[in-house]
Amino acid sequence: MEHDSVKNLVEILKSQVSHYSLIRDTLQEEKTAITSWNNEKIRQLNTQKEQISKKEKLLEEARKTISLRIKDEYGLSDDTLLTIIDGINDGEYKDELIRLRDELLVLVAEISQITTSLKVIYNTNLKIINDIKSKMGFVPAGKYGMDKSTVTLPSALQITG
Repeated sequence: MEHDSVKNLVEILKSQVSHYSLIRDTLQEEKTAITSWNNEKIRQLNTQKEQISKKEKLLEEARKTISLRIKDEYGLSDDTLLTIIDGINDGEYKDELIRLRDELLVLVAEISQITTSLKVIYNTNLKIINDIKSKMGFVPAGKYGMDKSTVTLPSALQITG
């Protein structure tokens, strides 16, 4: 029975590796779409990212449930993957869990790097758009047609004389 839980964990982690690869590829596509200003592709990818996010939550929930079950079955102190790897004796499953953990760590690092790049690209694009709007005479939000920072209000003494 104990091996069934570990086997289920291995299957979930394989699904997560596949899923995180899809996340990485989707973010890379988004990076390309943003740099080429392909609005239609960006909208399509946003819809795809919403669906991916839902599946990611389900996989993470399943992994957590199985990890808790393994923690209880093996009498482990924690339900982390590292603790589970250290706590099981089956060499085959142990090696597979280590491999999957390493793959997930690489994928998470790649996703983090792409996400940082996307933030820079989005911020740069927004600055370019704001600069263009400013040069064309569009006023930033909240200014209501005039730059209030240059307006000085008369003092009460000036008003009343």
